[in-house]
Amino acid sequence: MDIRFTLERWLLRGLHYRLMIAAAIIAVVSISAGLVVILLDPGFEDVGAAIWWSFLRLSDPGYLGDDEGVVSVTVSTVVTVLGYVLFLGLLVAVLTQWMNALILRLESGTTRVAFKNHILILGWTHRTPSIVLELLETGGPVSRFLEDTGAHDLRIVILAEQVDAELREELKSSLGEHWDDRRVVLRSGSPLNLDGLERAAFHDAAAVILPGADFAAARPGVADAEIVKTLASISQAARKAGSTPLAVAALYNSNRGDVARRAYSGELEVIAADLLVSRLLAQCTLQPGLWPVYWELLSLHQDNALVVRELDAEEITEFGQAWLAFPNAVVIGVIPSQARKPILNPPSDLPIKSGDALIFIAKHFADCRVADDVAPTSDAQMPGWHPVASEIESALVLGWSMKVPKVLSELIDYGQGRLRIDVAAMTPVDEREIPFNSVIRAQRAGTIRQLEVNFMNPDLLAEIHPETYDAVLMVARPRFGEEANADAATVSAYLTVDTLTTETKRPHVVAEVLEEENEPLFDSDHCDAIVSPMIVSYILSQVALKPELGLVFQELTQSWGTTILFRSPELDTAGTDISFADLSAQAAARGETAIGVVTSGNGCRQTLLNPGAGSRWTAEEIERVIVLGAVSR
Repeated sequence: MDIRFTLERWLLRGLHYRLMIAAAIIAVVSISAGLVVILLDPGFEDVGAAIWWSFLRLSDPGYLGDDEGVVSVTVSTVVTVLGYVLFLGLLVAVLTQWMNALILRLESGTTRVAFKNHILILGWTHRTPSIVLELLETGGPVSRFLEDTGAHDLRIVILAEQVDAELREELKSSLGEHWDDRRVVLRSGSPLNLDGLERAAFHDAAAVILPGADFAAARPGVADAEIVKTLASISQAARKAGSTPLAVAALYNSNRGDVARRAYSGELEVIAADLLVSRLLAQCTLQPGLWPVYWELLSLHQDNALVVRELDAEEITEFGQAWLAFPNAVVIGVIPSQARKPILNPPSDLPIKSGDALIFIAKHFADCRVADDVAPTSDAQMPGWHPVASEIESALVLGWSMKVPKVLSELIDYGQGRLRIDVAAMTPVDEREIPFNSVIRAQRAGTIRQLEVNFMNPDLLAEIHPETYDAVLMVARPRFGEEANADAATVSAYLTVDTLTTETKRPHVVAEVLEEENEPLFDSDHCDAIVSPMIVSYILSQVALKPELGLVFQELTQSWGTTILFRSPELDTAGTDISFADLSAQAAARGETAIGVVTSGNGCRQTLLNPGAGSRWTAEEIERVIVLGAVSR
């Protein structure tokens, strides 16, 4: 028998076996030293007493110096030295190794959490820290969420494949001052396995968020399939417990939404993340000035947000009454109690019943209650009110990713056939998968051209002449592997385009950014930097707190139906003061809902959402009115 191999197997079996080996070594040394003094020192006659004498010297160096005789002193000294090495050193080593292993096991998050009514995030992706940050920064909606669920404090549990100190530090760094290990807990495990779900107490959660595919996922369809499987697992296990938590899932392909709903027996909100980002990229490319509107609605760092509140005791029977009842908020739609589908910009005579929910753009939840005094609108008439025509007739798309075909499809829908699009990327043209027939038809017609160009080279990019296009859209490219590398490439391309353009010939630039810290690197006066993970994170977090917002976001960003538009009032009454209440009344008379204005004065342009019914400007200051209006295909 190989003693070394046997010893190895024993040591690897755990703490108990290591302590047994240490005890055996100590016993051997004690017995050996006891036998030596019995044989060589006539002062010892009892074997047991000699072994005990040896063990005491081995375990306690304080006995050194108490012995007499050459043999006893020599053996005592040797045994005491061995005691330092074996008894103390060996035990300290064994216990230290065990304690380190215990700490690593605890750090990996393998114990079950003891929370209830918490928010569970299944999976670690680039969106996860942003989702946690959005939840921690949200004030009023979280308070109402806690009140509805009966929880005393917000608790967030993150289930990641592998939890270690590095991952914990990454999360801590992302949250900054909001980091609180009493509110944010990491657990180790796979959402595909029931053990991992049990570890995160999924059946006691108030809401479950599935962030979806990461930026560089080569097969987002696989990630969607994993989400569907996770939903089925949660549904099957939670059915036995008698309750299924609200689930919010980000899917790459929106056509898998029905499959996900079929897999989940509880309430499920599906967010088509890439489709939503593609719509925003397309809309903001064709409508300069639109991104500040969406950024305020989709960011906690701004004043206004979308709010859904169910009517309680308010005596409102028609939607037209709601326009005047909330002077510090803008009512943009209603969610009937008998249907989940929101109606944006409904007609003024739409009946409102108790239990219906109104959709607001508001700064505070308190602004969404009927005011005691409502200022009347004036009878001033505006001579004209016409749409702001898009001046974008040609667009250059730099880069290729899996969302580019969706962006092209949306651009075609918005452009309504008048738009010429060139796509320049390093990806070979024959490797660019395009699943949309509308894009394929546009390519055949020559409306869309695919160019294979290394636009990271300034000389090659100059040959495309980006300054001749009305708009340039830069998409984040997964071929650069990581988010930081992709943003570095986008910043480099932006600066190159900016170098090639002049003040007199400058295209409208839209850039997709993956990390919020890189957004200031783009000049906000000449470029709309859209931080796409922050948008998706915000929507996922807010829908988890208020599920009705999911369909509102979907309706608001689609390319047809009711969407955000710009109107240009022809105000020839110079010097006349006009209130936002007057603009709202004029918009309502035309079947639209005014939600803000774009003002200009002293060389400064401002986008003001929900400025308040009493806000006033001169006719010269009002450049555009922002409205919700109908767009037909």
